Amino acid sequence: MNKCICFGFFMSILFLTSCNKEEDCTEGNKDYLIFGRFYGFCGGEGCVETFKLTNTSLFEDNKDVYRATEGFNFVELSNQKFNLVKDLADMVPAELLQEDEKTFGGPDTYDQGGLVIQISSENKVKTWFLDQNKLSLPSYLHPIRDSINAKIDLIGQ
Repeated sequence: MNKCICFGFFMSILFLTSCNKEEDCTEGNKDYLIFGRFYGFCGGEGCVETFKLTNTSLFEDNKDVYRATEGFNFVELSNQKFNLVKDLADMVPAELLQEDEKTFGGPDTYDQGGLVIQISSENKVKTWFLDQNKLSLPSYLHPIRDSINAKIDLIGQ
């Protein structure tokens, strides 16, 4: 009897903590990169684009909430789209990883848009917001800014 109760309890915990094709679980022990861009005074589907990249899959948030850092509803995209962006996590500069969570520049303060980068590694989550204007960013962030914009453009094609 006790074995059945323990097994049922274990399976319930496993079921409640697992993710599926529509992921809404960005917490936990999974490593991931969330990247996206956002524009406030904008109309249409492309105003807020947020993606989650894991070692094996790419997901798109279908809520499209402006400057969000949680509460996503991720839906898995095709393996073809994953292959277009799977190297993006390797492009994140080491200098950024040493930074505390912060905002660089004034993302979208004058309708120029902004970027979000969120990394979960070893159960630690850090989030940064970047201005789209390179003049407002340290030079070490220019390549990742360009890469995120280019990868989002590729996914949208």
